[in-house]
Amino acid sequence: MQFLKAFDDFTMRGFPGSDLTRTFHSGMRPIEPLMGWDMRFDTADSAFVLPLGRGWTNDALNLRVSMPAVAKEDFTVSRMGNLLTIRGERKAPVGFGRDGMADFALRYGPFERSVDLPAGLDLDKLQAKFHHGVLDIHIPILSEARARVIPVEVGDEFAFAVAAA
Repeated sequence: MQFLKAFDDFTMRGFPGSDLTRTFHSGMRPIEPLMGWDMRFDTADSAFVLPLGRGWTNDALNLRVSMPAVAKEDFTVSRMGNLLTIRGERKAPVGFGRDGMADFALRYGPFERSVDLPAGLDLDKLQAKFHHGVLDIHIPILSEARARVIPVEVGDEFAFAVAAA
């Protein structure tokens, strides 16, 4: 990360195109969160968002969070009301590069991801399992909130309107 910071410092002064690079980065910064981009070179001190997938079955909401290079003891899962939060830190490897100079494709540092859970879930039966750098969360749907077939009657439209009035 020090290499990238040094490279960034080099490109920002005296290097041909440095003004263009600085203008591009500063112009893109406001939309980076919307696009899921991070144009900064040195990202060790900034939090990042974990990718999260959602899938519904007839019986549950399933969440899958990709957390490569994160150890179980380096994150927590908590719930306050309907807000589920995953918070932790991905630690950079020690001795990966010579004199601390290394380029990482993964973001390192603190992370946090919160999900506002919809109504109708049995939050007391929420289960979480961590395996191979993936956190799977299974939340059952309350029986009264599950989809059910509504019987439809066939009859005279006028009679229905009178009965409803």
